[in-house]
Amino acid sequence: MKKLLTILIFITATTSVFSQQSPLSESYFIDKYYLAPSYAGNYNAKFLFMGYRSDWTGIDGGPKTFRMSYNDILPFMKSAGYGAKIIYDKAGIFNQIYVMGSYSYNLQVADDHRVLFGLSMGFYKNRLNLLDYYNDPQYTLDPSLISQDVQSKMKFMTDFSAVWTWKGAEAGITFANLAFGDASYKEVDLKYTPLANYQFHATYQYGINEEWDVSPLAIVRAGKDIKTQFELAAQVMYIKRFWGSLVYRDPGTFGTGIGASIDRGLKIGYNFNFATNIQMGVYNNHEISLGFNISEYLGKGE
Repeated sequence: MKKLLTILIFITATTSVFSQQSPLSESYFIDKYYLAPSYAGNYNAKFLFMGYRSDWTGIDGGPKTFRMSYNDILPFMKSAGYGAKIIYDKAGIFNQIYVMGSYSYNLQVADDHRVLFGLSMGFYKNRLNLLDYYNDPQYTLDPSLISQDVQSKMKFMTDFSAVWTWKGAEAGITFANLAFGDASYKEVDLKYTPLANYQFHATYQYGINEEWDVSPLAIVRAGKDIKTQFELAAQVMYIKRFWGSLVYRDPGTFGTGIGASIDRGLKIGYNFNFATNIQMGVYNNHEISLGFNISEYLGKGE
């Protein structure tokens, strides 16, 4: 009974964590595929992306996220694209992993007006690492309580998005983490229902002159039983190679980023966040992004 009650507490806690949107990132200026599956193959095709983010660096056990993705145009259908991504997230005793594949279609509806449709399908799984929680030598517990992790069964998930584009303007909506039925665990007879959420974004790329470009971006995240969150960001780019960015995300999180296109399709970026509503040095977030365009490397980019 004690084991079951303890696991129940963990299940309740992780439900609130995993019902939120996918792990946050400010890599969207490098990898738009992060914003919506509609961008798969329709923005920077043949692009391999890798990112690592460390949240709450002033707190032991703060979230750590690794992302990897690739997208390209379907060779036999120029209006369609595909992509694949893996997201691994660890926060304290909680671990989760997404493995998703995407399909997109580029539909021209009028002169310079297009609608990009995107659909992702894949699997989701989470795990509670009880051994990490009970690693304090002061604890004296039944070894059976920490002899194994509590793992969920594999869960089928889908994302759907639509993005409207006109010249330098883009606006889109993504419905994420759409699941069918309850998720359950292997070790205990408990279930939970993952909550669907949505994300709206709008951006515009404005060319100031031949050397300078600026791209403002607005994001709204919300969902069932999820508090609405607003994010404003802007990127300034110099000669299409060097950039800096600023971001604000409520409540009270500010950030900055820098990056460069180094050579032959290689892009690298760094982002830093800090929260103003708690003690400085506690809620600092660091993110490193690395992108590689295979087409540009081979000298075949358009």
